[in-house]
Amino acid sequence: MASQLQHEIYLDNNATTPVLPQAAQAAMHAMQQGFGNPSSSHATGIKAKAQLECTRALARQLIGANSGDIIFTSGATEGIQSSIVSALLAARDRGLSGPDTLLLYGATEHKAVPESLKHWNRVLQLNATVLAIPVDKNGLLDQQFIRQKLPSAAMICTMAANNETGVKQDLLALEQLIRAINPAVYWMVDCVQALGKMPLNIAATSIDYAPFSGHKLYAPKGVGFLYVRQGTPYQPFIAGGGQESGLRSGTENLPGILALQAVFNELAKASGSAFHSEATLWQYRQRLISALEQVFPALVLNSDAPYVVPTTINFAVPGFFSKDIMDLFDAAGIRVSSGSACSSKVPSSFVLDAMGLESWRSQGAIRLSFGPAMTEAECDVACTAIRALSDVVSKHCLVLTDATPTLEIHAHGLLQLKHEALCSYVLICPDSRQALVIDPVLPLAGRIANIIQGQGLTLCTVLDTHLHRDHRSARAELLALLAQNCSQDIAQCDVLGWPSSRTEIGVGHYRIIRLSTPGHTPEAVSLLLYHHQQLLAVFCGDLILPGGVGRIDLTGGNLSALADSIRLLSRHIASDTLLLSSHDYAQRFFTTLALTEVEQEAVRALLLGKPEQDWQWQLQQQAIALQQASSHYCGLVEVSLSDATDVIDPEQLKAFLTAQPDTVVVDVREPHEQSAGALAGYLPQQWPVLEVPLSKLADALIKQQLNLGQTLLLVCRSGNRSLMACKVLGRMGFNKVYNLKGGTALLR
Repeated sequence: MASQLQHEIYLDNNATTPVLPQAAQAAMHAMQQGFGNPSSSHATGIKAKAQLECTRALARQLIGANSGDIIFTSGATEGIQSSIVSALLAARDRGLSGPDTLLLYGATEHKAVPESLKHWNRVLQLNATVLAIPVDKNGLLDQQFIRQKLPSAAMICTMAANNETGVKQDLLALEQLIRAINPAVYWMVDCVQALGKMPLNIAATSIDYAPFSGHKLYAPKGVGFLYVRQGTPYQPFIAGGGQESGLRSGTENLPGILALQAVFNELAKASGSAFHSEATLWQYRQRLISALEQVFPALVLNSDAPYVVPTTINFAVPGFFSKDIMDLFDAAGIRVSSGSACSSKVPSSFVLDAMGLESWRSQGAIRLSFGPAMTEAECDVACTAIRALSDVVSKHCLVLTDATPTLEIHAHGLLQLKHEALCSYVLICPDSRQALVIDPVLPLAGRIANIIQGQGLTLCTVLDTHLHRDHRSARAELLALLAQNCSQDIAQCDVLGWPSSRTEIGVGHYRIIRLSTPGHTPEAVSLLLYHHQQLLAVFCGDLILPGGVGRIDLTGGNLSALADSIRLLSRHIASDTLLLSSHDYAQRFFTTLALTEVEQEAVRALLLGKPEQDWQWQLQQQAIALQQASSHYCGLVEVSLSDATDVIDPEQLKAFLTAQPDTVVVDVREPHEQSAGALAGYLPQQWPVLEVPLSKLADALIKQQLNLGQTLLLVCRSGNRSLMACKVLGRMGFNKVYNLKGGTALLR
């Protein structure tokens, strides 16, 4: 079954699968010809009922369930709810309630399981204790923990195969352990990721409940089934017309069920099936891993044989966060997943955290999953597309190899690199082949070193604007990584990295002059950036932030000194000089002294010399305002149409550009994304595109690549980063800024 759609290679089958052609045909037949209601007593209904029962029989055959009930559902989540409600009601009837009664679940279970346990435990007022079973570094359940806790358990929930890592549990070993210790405990096994990927023999176990989902195995969304062991308590979750022998009311989803039947028929074939043997799937896995290792030689697998099903590859690459690889792959038309939630911070995988893996592996985890119906040709295409990214990551110094070129498209001028709320800066003069780093943070050290090494630059020095109290500077680590690239006098520096013999630092055409600006900390400085004699920007550390001023509650903070430093700085710079901070809590990137309303009032309170208690009140109000602003964010983006002049739907794009021919289309994706998938091909008449990655947005304003009078249409992969850039430019006075809704993902 093809998982390669037009212009994209789909390797996220654990999230959902395309519908098998045979399943789509069966569903269409059920909708147009065999559309009878299985509850009807006429011939059309009888035929529909026969088909439904045929599917039920096939399900029994495939999972090895010669007894018990097979109940058709809307999917796994319904099956999980029905199982948990049934088990908890039965437990309550047996008098099992209160905090001494345990509801156990594997720490790596899909969130549907623990959240359902908590929900129904509360609704049914059992007030039992919901407790996670730890796992080891391979993702296997801690059997000693189960042995200790099981005597007090009313229910235990495990899974056959994990959706993020592919780790499979030994169900027979669990069977022996569970029934030896607590024969009466209700046992649910999430089998969503198992069918077609690992052998199942439900009859050989005493599993009480086993939910399955159709759309994870080439059937449509909205259909699944639940196995309930014979004699196990079951409470119908949906009441009504008494369908499914009274176990699940509501007219059956016959098109979905017949699509399942088509999938089951393929699975049951002894030969000529669309599904491949486990041995073939392991071969595909190894070929895909080999292709990935050509792009990322340092790749580390987060789970591997013999503990996994072959179709799930979970990996991480040192120096990369999940989003970096996601964006790169997506730009190249390769669909993978990070499996992590939307967060304003760098997300991590709760599954890998539970396994005790290092934080960089959790924060950088990528899940590549293929289906058991992948063809050899599709595997070849996927491997070729992955290997093609090797040139991209090398070109942009994301990974260093012997073939890494000495020039990256955007690695010149000023780079603003961010990790959560922390900002680091790299200044590069392409003519002198020199670089300078300001306020480096540890998570970005590898990437910064790759850029400098990959281009063969000379590192003038590494500067900090102050001694950071909330995180470690990466200055020492960078100097060690770049020992071969350092200038001769770099060792003779003060505590902030400033060369002791210098009054200014030259980086080709650029000059850095420092200004003592204590307040946030006693030793804090601001670094004034000049190009020849022209002041371009100020690296102000935590003196002034995008959204307010720096904290003074840390060791050495002094409000009066902070006010004096802001006054001093205001005498050296213009009101529109870019201020580049070492923290950016609200994704505003930079600011100026011509500030937003909240910022103006905060600074004005300091400059006017209000009493100290008024300053403190103002800072508190400022913090509240920033917190309220941040509460509207999902990930990095505040979703509000007012943040752009207007939002352009993809269908409007051609008409919009035709009506406004002077529009400048700005691609704010990162350079490696732009190389992996150029934007120009999506635009009418090969419309010219200005490439301004978010990391180069400050540089673009400094170099006046973007002008206030221009009509700008900003584009990224999903419309989120471009919307964020619209916010930033709007604060800087741009009033004709448009955002392409949905980004390149919705363009054809």
